Amino acid sequence: MSKIDIFKKINYLEKKIRKGFFGYFKFILGLIIWVTVLFIITPLLGKIFLTIYPDVVFNDFILLITAAFVIAYTYETQKMKEEVAQQTELETRPIMCLYVRYINGIEDEEKRQSVKEKYSITHQTNGKIVPSPFYFTLRNMGKGPAFNVEIESDNFKAEKYQARFFAPEPKGDEHAVKIVKKPSDKIRDLEELKGEIFVIKCQSVLGKNYEYKYKAINITDREIEFLK
Repeated sequence: MSKIDIFKKINYLEKKIRKGFFGYFKFILGLIIWVTVLFIITPLLGKIFLTIYPDVVFNDFILLITAAFVIAYTYETQKMKEEVAQQTELETRPIMCLYVRYINGIEDEEKRQSVKEKYSITHQTNGKIVPSPFYFTLRNMGKGPAFNVEIESDNFKAEKYQARFFAPEPKGDEHAVKIVKKPSDKIRDLEELKGEIFVIKCQSVLGKNYEYKYKAINITDREIEFLK
């Protein structure tokens, strides 16, 4: 599954919710029509009902019709309430993505050097552990801000975060994160990261918790796979 799949799911949910809001207006229109129809045909149905069941009082028939109408109205109202809640969540949900970036892709020399020293993935060359040309970043691609962001895995941990708050799109904050081998060892070979699953956790502005899972496929090719 590619990283774009999560955005396809979000777009599908958006379309579904928009459709739900159009359905809301259809529901209101249908409600008016049904009230009008019931007002017209209830006396006729009442006569037929009393002809079949002569021992039943007409008021009982009215109560039956009213109860059926209230049940139908309650069901439709609950559906609309759920769709509004989904829309609210969509507007406040952060979507955290994991990337591998090139150090040399940073244009500003001072910033490039700073990121290299603080956040670069290390590897061993000529018997020495030195910064590699790559580093991990986290980016918020959602419509809501992300709070208390953290990244976890079984064999690696985040030693340092450039930031743990991420503004939403259209700005879409992206910050570097320093990943080291547990407990606090430097990474000696980029292949050590191959196949590692990283879980990104965060909170929305409403305090709801979210998790996103990614798999490191190939660091030198900057290939990361979205899982869930």
